[in-house]
Amino acid sequence: MYMHSELIMQEDLENEMENSIATCKHTQVALDTLTIADCAGLVEVIRQSLNQGISVVLDLSNCQEVDTAGMQMLVTIQNDPAVNLRVHWTKPSEVVAMKAARLGVQSWINAGFLEN
Repeated sequence: MYMHSELIMQEDLENEMENSIATCKHTQVALDTLTIADCAGLVEVIRQSLNQGISVVLDLSNCQEVDTAGMQMLVTIQNDPAVNLRVHWTKPSEVVAMKAARLGVQSWINAGFLEN
């Protein structure tokens, strides 16, 4: 259960959305786990970044442990119109994808996936 985050500020991140491509700064957070123990700290990182006008990219590609609280957090991000255009994630690891399938939330997780 280890979460590490690193701030990566990039001036020219091409954010490929369905209808637009935006250039913005972002905070990238690499997640090895996404459990209830990680959520409070992650929410604070997201909140601080968004308050500074910085988008957030969650790197889920190497996430090896996820629980229902972690999945609920991702679904909540996608369900909040004030947040979902500014918080995205990389292609989820197999562990995250399998948990999403088991919980029936694949479409929510796929909606937040930012293609490289």
